[in-house]
Amino acid sequence: MDHTTEAPVHLVDTAKSDPDAIDLEEIEALLDDDWEERRNTGLKVLVGLAADDPERVVPFVDDVIDCLSESYGPARSHAALVLTLLVEDYPELVEPAIPQLVDNLTDETPIYRYRAARTIALQTEATPESFVEHADDLIDVLIDGPTVSKPAPPDDPSRREQHKGQVEHLQPDFARSAATKEVAANVLVEVAEREPSVCAERLSDLYSVLENEDEVPLVRGAIVDIVKHIAMADAADSPAVTDVLIDHLDDDTTVVRARAIRALGFAEVADAIEPLRTVAESDPDEDVRDLASETADWLETAADRTD
Repeated sequence: MDHTTEAPVHLVDTAKSDPDAIDLEEIEALLDDDWEERRNTGLKVLVGLAADDPERVVPFVDDVIDCLSESYGPARSHAALVLTLLVEDYPELVEPAIPQLVDNLTDETPIYRYRAARTIALQTEATPESFVEHADDLIDVLIDGPTVSKPAPPDDPSRREQHKGQVEHLQPDFARSAATKEVAANVLVEVAEREPSVCAERLSDLYSVLENEDEVPLVRGAIVDIVKHIAMADAADSPAVTDVLIDHLDDDTTVVRARAIRALGFAEVADAIEPLRTVAESDPDEDVRDLASETADWLETAADRTD
């Protein structure tokens, strides 16, 4: 049977142009259908409805969450998009989706994992504590998560333009993969603030991400913030942790240096005063120099009060 004529794709346009005309019972039938393309069409209709009035989609939340584990990639993607449109108003309804959303961060297709990441980012704002139990999986995303490989430059000069076009074509996927890792890293910052010991157990793995200079700068900066929370809570060997922060005062990436400075201030690391003075005199970035100077001053004042 030719299924391609059976999916009522016209409903997708109707949901955008005249959402009140959509019969919710018809959507329910689509989501219950055995054919994946019809289920996906139902999800696409829900995207239109959720954009107009999230409340109309509430009765379908459980069905949408079930579709996150569909073998059909577009359905996983559209399910995540529906939840993205719901989570701000109904985070308690989306919360049960967290385990599958975290699992979808390793989806083979960049846009599918990116859509899961967008939902996670919004859910984190509402219920950050819900991600504590998923810390290991999030750290694994940073270490082993899927990336987009750049095609190797050709030896043949006549193929260089073709290679350039291939790289340009992949730019959106590079950006989506980077954003997915940033979300995972930022969620872990929230986890470390609440349960630093959970992240402290994986410090060596987090250090490997931090030491990778090819990693996304904002991911490496987030790792510094995670280390900061561990240091502040004395959740690990404090001298070793603070040494890592001091070591990254001369990092090649400005955002990492700046976050390392702030981390040393928040953790009240008196041993960082002299290294910070050096940064204040020599860092190539004026804002970083000012931040280092202010942090060193504050640490000296705090040390004097303690004495």
